[in-house]
Amino acid sequence: MSVLLTLGFVTDSVYAQDRVPLVVAPARMQLNVNPGENYNLSVKFINEAQQPVSGIIKVVDFIVTNDNGFPTLLDNLTYPLSNQYSASSWITLPYEKATIAAQDIVRVNFKVKVPEDAKSGGHYAAVYFETSGLDQLGSGSTDQFSATSSRVVSLISFRVAGDVTESALISGLSIPQFLQFGPVPVTFEIFNKGDYHINPKGQITITNWFGSEIDRETIETRNIFPDAKRNFEAKLGKTWMFGKYKVDIAASYGEAGKVAKASQVVWVIPVVVIIIFILSITIIIMLGMYISRKLTGRQKTLERKLEMEISELESLKNKFKDKIAK
Repeated sequence: MSVLLTLGFVTDSVYAQDRVPLVVAPARMQLNVNPGENYNLSVKFINEAQQPVSGIIKVVDFIVTNDNGFPTLLDNLTYPLSNQYSASSWITLPYEKATIAAQDIVRVNFKVKVPEDAKSGGHYAAVYFETSGLDQLGSGSTDQFSATSSRVVSLISFRVAGDVTESALISGLSIPQFLQFGPVPVTFEIFNKGDYHINPKGQITITNWFGSEIDRETIETRNIFPDAKRNFEAKLGKTWMFGKYKVDIAASYGEAGKVAKASQVVWVIPVVVIIIFILSITIIIMLGMYISRKLTGRQKTLERKLEMEISELESLKNKFKDKIAK
């Protein structure tokens, strides 16, 4: 895997491809080093095109401060890197220009001299090859290229031996305190306060008010540069949830296996559903009471009519008795 950075210098001509097919190996290197010692390293730049490619080879510091994790190469003085994390001055390149033949490889062997007073912890540098144009465009060929300037970069992370500070915390935890429906959205940041980049690993869990775990998500693996932070998101639970829930975050990091933790309570109560349910029950009860009153009233009316008819029958009976007696 190569790291390819493209600069925005494009001519008016449009060709079949817009970048020179270059590959770097290795794309990343991580080394444990000691103050005052020398090391020999190498990187290969591979030209997969059918044309030779010329360019410059340079070493610069780099940082990773944005949330997408892409490195920022500090190849100018706009964003100078403090000596605490800088490593470009440790590296001596054998040459600064090269031409890579078509379908060929250039191996750059370089020396690394770690200063005696190098601060323990992480130091970062990048060795890159940047195209300065093709030797020939080869008119009519499908391998013509635009004048887009491309870089392939090998990122180097040095961990200087010594008392390395490993410290991280979970900040910016954002979980709604109240929801009507799940799942529960969780957003948070992991801030690296240490001297070396970290790669936190862990879990986000949610438990109900009985303490039973109902869902779990794995924290996405991401490198976090010193003095930088990365954002993380997750959704836990199902649509239908009810009651009090607790979200717990635990992320382990560093060689010592330290753990950063955070937690928060959230209530999930489907208020609208409950109101509709209560209203439905109320309507059913009121309708039942209305029907009952109607039936009771009708029954009483019938009873009164029946009593009146019985009374009339009794009157008629008494009249007939009087006539018979006479």
